[in-house]
Parts: sequence; C-alpha cells; structure tokens
Amino acid sequence: MAVASGTTTYKRMFLRWEILRGWMPAIVFAAIAVGIELLYFDYMVSRGMMDEAFTIPLGALKIPLSIALFFSLANAIVLLTLWMNVFENTAYVMAGPDRRVRRILYPLRMVKAAAIVLTPFTIVLFTPYIVESSWFVNAIASASNSIPSLRQTAINFYTWSFGLARMDYSVKFVVSQLSAAFSSTVVSGLLLWRVKGTRNLMLALRRKK
Repeated sequence: MAVASGTTTYKRMFLRWEILRGWMPAIVFAAIAVGIELLYFDYMVSRGMMDEAFTIPLGALKIPLSIALFFSLANAIVLLTLWMNVFENTAYVMAGPDRRVRRILYPLRMVKAAAIVLTPFTIVLFTPYIVESSWFVNAIASASNSIPSLRQTAINFYTWSFGLARMDYSVKFVVSQLSAAFSSTVVSGLLLWRVKGTRNLMLALRRKK
C-alpha cells in the first residue's frame, strides 16, 4: 500500500512471513513472550498454585500436559498475533532510494511494536505481586512514616489489596493472565484505531486537493 504526498512517497513496511528473514523476528518475539509466561508460571507454582496436569496416551508412552502451562502458551500466541498486527499496520517508512535507511528503520519499528505489546502485558501481569512483596511494603511504610499524609491512604490501599491477596492462587493466575492479555489488546487496538483514523484523514485531505 502506497500513499503519495506531493513528491514524497510513503510505503508501508511489512514482514515477509514466507521467508526466513521474516520468520526470525517472529521466533525471537515468541521466545521472549514464552519466557515471560514461563517466569510467571514458575513464580505462581512456587507461591503455592496447584498445577493440574493430565496425561495423553500415545501408544506405549504417556505424555504429561499442564492446563496452566497451556493457558500461558496460549497467551504467548495472543501476544505474537498482536505484535504482528501492530507492526504490519503501523510500520511506515519513507520509500526512498536509500535502502540502508530502511534496513535500519525496519528492526527499530519491530522493537517499537514489541514494546507496545509487551509493556502493558508485563506491567499488569507482575505489578500486583510486586505491590504485595515485603520489600515494597517496607518501602511504602518508610515513605508513610516520612510523609504522614500518605499513611491513611497506604493503610486503606493495603487493607483492600490484602483482601484480594487471599484469593486462591489458581484464580489469581487466571485473572492476572486475562487482565494482562486484555490490557495489551486494548493498547494495541487503540493504536491501530488512531493509525486508521490518521490514514482516513490523509485520504480525505487528498480527495479535497
């Protein structure tokens, strides 16, 4: 897709998924997403989450499978799909004769799209457990002692949050995963909506000319 503006032509960059060079960034992103999910999965298991597993008979072999791990890997696929959509719909670069510039911008736009997808997901996934950690509670307590006006706010917040902390870890796991995936979907959707609106505005201005 090309958009002409005066003497300058802008061309959308896209991944060629059918060739190795296009698949490698996707594999790297998928590895990062799986790594985040495995880190969270191991953390929740260490905190006491019951990992319900079942076995699939395959001839003489019995393959153990984890429901929670499958849920985590499904979220990694959601992240990969969001990253592909964000990159393919937002990565525009000026199409000039200098290919070196495009080769530099190409991976930078990939990294930007990855940050847009992974940042809200990671923040929503891990922040509740950081807030509950002992070092963070001690830091808030020290800040409250230094700033008395914050003390009551901190007490009210932790009274509410510790009530939620009593939930079963399996429930926490599902709620955190769904909330994190939803946050990434919303952020990605808003960005795509803004890009689509800008594109429609440019087309409307061109028609007026």
